Amino acid sequence: MAECGASGSGSSGDSLDKSITLPPDEIFRNLENAKRFAIDIGGSLTKLAYYSTVQHKVARVRSFESSGRDTEQDHEPPYEISVQEEVTARLHFVKFENTYIEACLDFIKDHLVNTETKVIQATGGGAYKFKDLIEEKLRLKVDKEDVMTCLIKGCNFVLRNIPHEAFAYQKDSDPEFRFQTNHPDIFPYLLVNIGSGVSIVKVETEDRFEWVGGSSIGGGTFWGLGALLTKTKKFDELLHLASKGQHTSVDMLVQDVYGGAHQTLGLSGDLIASSFGKSAAADKEFSKEDMAKSLLHMISNDIGQLACLYAKLHCLDRVYFGGFFIRGHPVTMRTITYSINFFSKGEVQALFLRHEGYLGAIGAFLKGAEQDNPNQYSWGENYAGSSGLMSSSPELCPTQRVRSGTFDLLEMDRLERPLANLPLLLDPSSYVPDTVDLTDDALARKYWLTCFEEALDGVRARGGPGAPGVETGGSEFVGVGGPGRPWSKRQVW
Repeated sequence: MAECGASGSGSSGDSLDKSITLPPDEIFRNLENAKRFAIDIGGSLTKLAYYSTVQHKVARVRSFESSGRDTEQDHEPPYEISVQEEVTARLHFVKFENTYIEACLDFIKDHLVNTETKVIQATGGGAYKFKDLIEEKLRLKVDKEDVMTCLIKGCNFVLRNIPHEAFAYQKDSDPEFRFQTNHPDIFPYLLVNIGSGVSIVKVETEDRFEWVGGSSIGGGTFWGLGALLTKTKKFDELLHLASKGQHTSVDMLVQDVYGGAHQTLGLSGDLIASSFGKSAAADKEFSKEDMAKSLLHMISNDIGQLACLYAKLHCLDRVYFGGFFIRGHPVTMRTITYSINFFSKGEVQALFLRHEGYLGAIGAFLKGAEQDNPNQYSWGENYAGSSGLMSSSPELCPTQRVRSGTFDLLEMDRLERPLANLPLLLDPSSYVPDTVDLTDDALARKYWLTCFEEALDGVRARGGPGAPGVETGGSEFVGVGGPGRPWSKRQVW
């Protein structure tokens, strides 16, 4: 994406224009077909969601044997692959800094062509602050939605519908990112949403959740104090500085306090005894990198300990972290993970989300689309149109857009039927499906298609009358064109 101009200045003109014309189809894709909008405006960032339709190519397999054709006589293969154009519903999510909200709204207004929407669902504190601006720019009525309801609705949705959404992080492990398999039973859990501040929510069921605590020390604190200490105004620049710093130059460690005696106390000498503790006595200037690293450690440790205490208080062993503070940054995840492991003695697991910043926007969109029950469909991430982590799942396309502090993207495609776990699986949560490219290997394609077709009746019968979709079950072999979307086989119920 293009380099962005300085934010926060009074001059609009060039800096905003350069940020918004990136080119436009790279940021607000398929905007001409947008039909429904939702927006989540926090203290620092805005997340926009909209629904549109897109055309793409789909490869389908047709069996001549089932149509009565004599394939042996014709010496033709028993299957034929055809490519068809299809129209698919797609959800688009775009994140940008609040500095650019007016320019973004102007751009959207200028490029809306066929929208059927008259209302935009809005959540977050900015739904009140920017209500008049949104209605003036987009000429849509703002329907404000409850922040916590949208947050939980969005979190439940990504945990159920996006493969490898949640992951644990261990820096010294191989691999560092350990992605979790989607589990049908996601409750109960603790959600720690790190925005400008921190909100902590206990989630017991789809409709039963409560705010249990929070803190004013969050992403806004890191950004604000970081700007004061380093004169750096950009969030990602602060993270970059922190990645190059040495916090031990600024922080007072246990070994600095106790010397060698720390071993008799059963403490590691590398533990931080006092964040920024050396700065008061030292007669020297500290580097921007070291101060940013110390600040990131201080806030991440505080959030991790707070999350652990609330998890123990409510007897929960899974903590998910949302909000755009983390952004897949290794230092932040390592510090939070270490803090939770240390204070819980390994009884509480820290889990991060690949799309942690979109939970409120997704929830607001779903609130506005309740007449189109999302449970009637299945959803898949369009990897080619989404931003990624600094280190991503092995299944993700390497050409994914880089995650940015100024703009970030998520796209999801809708399939017109729901997918359910095969009822014969012993443990759906531990099952990892194979994805095999059958396009180039004719022998493998023939083998697998034959296996699926011959096994279908038996699998349907063994599933039992109570199994989801047994009466209408079938096999579907779909190849979706475009980068990051491999030709694959899957079982559909």
